[in-house]
Amino acid sequence: MSVRVALLGCGRWGEKLLRALSENARARVVAVADVDRGRLARARALAPRARLVRTLDEALAARVDAVVVATPAASHAELALRALEAGADVFVEKPLALSAAQADRCAARAAALGRVGMVGHLLRYHPSVVHLVALARERRLGDLVSFSAARLSTGGAGGGARSALWTLGPHDLSVLSALDPSPLVEARAHLSPGGEHVTLSARLESGLTAQIELCSSSPTKERRLRLAGSARVALFDDVRAPDRLALLDARGATACALLGDRAERDALARVVEEREVEVPWREPLSVEIEHFLRCVEDRAPPLTPLDEGAAVVRVLERVEATLAPVEARAAAAG
Repeated sequence: MSVRVALLGCGRWGEKLLRALSENARARVVAVADVDRGRLARARALAPRARLVRTLDEALAARVDAVVVATPAASHAELALRALEAGADVFVEKPLALSAAQADRCAARAAALGRVGMVGHLLRYHPSVVHLVALARERRLGDLVSFSAARLSTGGAGGGARSALWTLGPHDLSVLSALDPSPLVEARAHLSPGGEHVTLSARLESGLTAQIELCSSSPTKERRLRLAGSARVALFDDVRAPDRLALLDARGATACALLGDRAERDALARVVEEREVEVPWREPLSVEIEHFLRCVEDRAPPLTPLDEGAAVVRVLERVEATLAPVEARAAAAG
């Protein structure tokens, strides 16, 4: 029997979620809610049998089993809580909330009510990232030493560093948590001189260090991860090769790193072919939606529960507090 799903929000990303839901035989999209009539008209092509409505209450009237929340982030927590209280399981796009208190409340209510609650940390369902996490947990890289990531978007969405922190940061923070769940000892953020790039630096209790560069208005699109262990270094470039990882001897990778990032990539390009690991490909969004639907059917805890979403929000809130004084000084100087 299909899971009866209501989608809240059919903007750019909501439309992608609607397409993934419509393509999955486990789902029956019974309602799509959005305040924009143009978006609802586009939804009709993907979900011709769904009720097209404007509010959550109207969507819930369609007797739904699950609600997918893809509205602007400021409304995530309120809508998730209302859906949970109405007896629905929920999938909430990242970030789960814009404050740790709201995120913790969502996670607590899902647990208390016995509902499936999942946050859309999409990168955790990327086949290459799943393989990277497995390599780390199997200690195929040795002791983990450092994690670095670059997530630069060309969409020109604006909003500056603070926007990039909340819209892009959850991706890599969720991966970092999967690689090493030990507590954060230190976390802070730094702004670039122009104020559009933000670099998040962290150190975990295990000793693993992390550096994540984020920008929502970059001239180039970059999606890179680098995980260094005592034995091997794993590289992932989602733009160049989403279906493979490059594995290098740790000593060789260290030598290349001394040449700088661009030189490192050029040098690696000459040797990486024989060291690449190809990963069986499937669209991450389809994997993520399939996982949520299975969890609803089986009453099973998801890979990325609301607890994880709340943990990521706590980190974002913590590092944003270190960013605020820098932004205030920059504004005063300008």
